[in-house]
Amino acid sequence: MKMLKNRSIPFGYCMVNGRYALNTLEAETVRKIFTDYIGGKSLKAIAAEMRIPYNMGKEVWNKNMVCRVLENKKYIGESGYPQIITIDDFGQAAQIKAERNTYRKPAPQDELQQIDIAVTEYEPTDEIQRMTNEINRLLDSENPDKEKVEALIIECAQLKYTMINEVRT
Repeated sequence: MKMLKNRSIPFGYCMVNGRYALNTLEAETVRKIFTDYIGGKSLKAIAAEMRIPYNMGKEVWNKNMVCRVLENKKYIGESGYPQIITIDDFGQAAQIKAERNTYRKPAPQDELQQIDIAVTEYEPTDEIQRMTNEINRLLDSENPDKEKVEALIIECAQLKYTMINEVRT
């Protein structure tokens, strides 16, 4: 029997005569993972107790490997794989996992919060309008003087800021 590398075949299964079949020892381990998790053990605790290699070259389990087992629908008989666990156990483990999930999306709020944004209207001065026109003219030219454009933009922004502050007060 030839084993595929790096878990091409999910943990708990092997190939026999071109078909997926249960690897008895691994299938028992899958059942134990689900039983322990539903029984309240953490992913990390389950990983620490594993004594069977996850795959060739991976003797030690980690919580991500346990999590992959708990999330794999092939264990309930999907995609032509023999069933190892019940749909109820799979659903119960998924429910527990969702409840234990430390990342929580913000709860949807019934009402959108209104954010008050102060809008200040002002009429640009002739000087600001002249600078804006000059900036646009320079930018439209074939080889704009970048330093001059930058200096005008900064000066224009400073004038606008001063103007807005005068309107507010």
